[in-house]
Amino acid sequence: MDIFLIRHTTPAITYGTCYGFADLDLAPTFTAEATRVQEILPGKNFTVFASPLQRCSKLAHFLFGGTFQTDERLKEVNFGDWEMKPWDNIPETTAQDWMADYLHRPMPNGESYTQLYNRSIAAFREIIASGQDTAIVTHGGVIRSILAYASNTPIEASYKIRVEYGRVAHLHLNGKGLEVKGVNL
Repeated sequence: MDIFLIRHTTPAITYGTCYGFADLDLAPTFTAEATRVQEILPGKNFTVFASPLQRCSKLAHFLFGGTFQTDERLKEVNFGDWEMKPWDNIPETTAQDWMADYLHRPMPNGESYTQLYNRSIAAFREIIASGQDTAIVTHGGVIRSILAYASNTPIEASYKIRVEYGRVAHLHLNGKGLEVKGVNL
């Protein structure tokens, strides 16, 4: 079974803005970035899942037409009260308190990284249980979580996994388990 994790293309947002659950549109580079992703994917039939946020569902529609399912658990981390605020406007002590234990401490009215990880992996396990070749169009945090899970990387080290906009990670599932075949393709 092949699984392709596809990160949405560049969002239309000012650099330095905190976002996760916000339903952002995509930058004008969407078509060029989406075409590049399309050229990477093998020409086979996939079962397709996507985050319901438009930056993912638009890419899923571009790549696979209307044949995909959305799953709320594939959304990016919920930054709560920090959503759509410039990082520079978040009080430094508040941000430092969160960073000191981002794994377990949720953002104000948001969620922790562990909560994102747990919901992402729960969705991923259900998705791969079908045994079908699968494409998942989602966000950086979800992809990092799945890649950490697949490679037995400790959750606290998963933020070091680089996941770029409009890029693909390829996993292969066989009788021995999950194998990471490539990242940022």
